[in-house]
Amino acid sequence: MKVRFVLGVMFAILLAGFVVVRADDKPADAKPADTKKQSTGKGRLTKPWTDMSDLSDDQKAKIKEIHAKALDEIKEIQQKEKTDIMALLNDDQKAEAQKLMDSQKGGKKMKADSASADAGKKDGAAKKDDAAK
Repeated sequence: MKVRFVLGVMFAILLAGFVVVRADDKPADAKPADTKKQSTGKGRLTKPWTDMSDLSDDQKAKIKEIHAKALDEIKEIQQKEKTDIMALLNDDQKAEAQKLMDSQKGGKKMKADSASADAGKKDGAAKKDDAAK
């Protein structure tokens, strides 16, 4: 009985100590309050620019703007490429390409949906084959 009591007290002390220590910890991605004011612009500061110690706030803001603009341009180019390529494909190829793009994005739900769609296509193809006979 005394052993259980001692173990219970030790567990309570350990738990209380853990809570106190965790309360003082700051998240790894937490920023000091003064840097939150600086990050009002769109975009973010990336490497190697984040490693530079002597950038002014104005330079940081301009780098963020340039980076955000470049990302937007890259997205537009990728979207145009996809649209142009999809225009070249027939309906079956478009469906296959879409399935491949969905599976590339990952996610088990996407894979499960495409597997059930494949099963439906196979059933439909089998029915067409039976009708042709």
